[in-house]
Amino acid sequence: MAALLSLSLNGCGHRNYVKPDLSDIQTTNIKETTASAETSVIEVQNESESSGSLSTDPESKTAASIYVYKNDKVTIEYPVLKQLSDESKLEAVNSLLKDNALEIINAYSIDPLKDTLTVSADIISADRNRISVAYTGVLSSEGAAHPTNVYYTSVIDLKTGKNIRLTDYVDPKLLAQYVLSDQCKFYNTSPELKEALMSARTDMDEQTYTDIFQNADFSSKQLEKGASEFPESFSYEDQGVIIVSIPVAHALGDFALIEYTPETK
Repeated sequence: MAALLSLSLNGCGHRNYVKPDLSDIQTTNIKETTASAETSVIEVQNESESSGSLSTDPESKTAASIYVYKNDKVTIEYPVLKQLSDESKLEAVNSLLKDNALEIINAYSIDPLKDTLTVSADIISADRNRISVAYTGVLSSEGAAHPTNVYYTSVIDLKTGKNIRLTDYVDPKLLAQYVLSDQCKFYNTSPELKEALMSARTDMDEQTYTDIFQNADFSSKQLEKGASEFPESFSYEDQGVIIVSIPVAHALGDFALIEYTPETK
C-alpha cells in the first residue's frame, strides 16, 4: 500500500555519491532508511510537493513532483510531471521517465533482497521543450569488494515523448577529441581530483571514447525492444553547456563529468 514520505528537492549535487579516495582507501556514504524492509514495490509521493507542485518554468506550464520507487533494499527517486502544455503527451512522458529511472535494475541484474541501491533524482531543467534529470547513487552488490557510484541522466523531448541522446546535438568523434585535448574541462571537480582525472582520461583512446559517446544515453528504440544494455556515458544540456559522463576507475569515483561547449549546435 502506498505511503507518504517527506522529501526535498536539492540542487544538482551528488547526494549519494561516494567520494573518490586518491589513497585507495574507499569509504561508504549510503543514505540509511528507517523504514522496515518491504517485500512489495511502493511508490512514495511527497505530499507537500503534490499539492503545491514544483515548476521550473511557469510560463511553459510544466510542473513536476518527485516520487520514490522502493522494493526492499532498492530505493530510486524519479520525477512525475503533473502538468504539461501538451496534456496528450503527459502519460507517455511519465511512463518513459519512470522506465529510464528504473532501467538500472534490469541492466545490472539487481536483486532487491540482496543488493542495496539508493538513487536520488535532480531535475536539472523542465520547460516546454524538454525535461532533463540527473540521477546519482550508490550500488552495493552482494559479495562486491566495494560499493559502486552510479550516474545516469534522462532527457526527454516533451513534444515527441522520446529520449534525447548525445548524438542528437554532438558529434561523438569531435567530443572524443575534446576529452583528450588540453582544453578538456571537468565539471564539479576538486583541484586534486581534476589533476588525477586529467591523467587518467588518456587511459582510453579516441576510438574508444567515440564509440562510448555514439551509444551514450537511453534510446527509446532500445527500451521498446526490452534491451537492458546500460550506456557507459550519459549527458544533458544546461544553458548551452553540455555535461557528459565518462567511466573512470573506482579509486577516482567510477565516473567523471566533462563540461563541453560545442562551437555549433
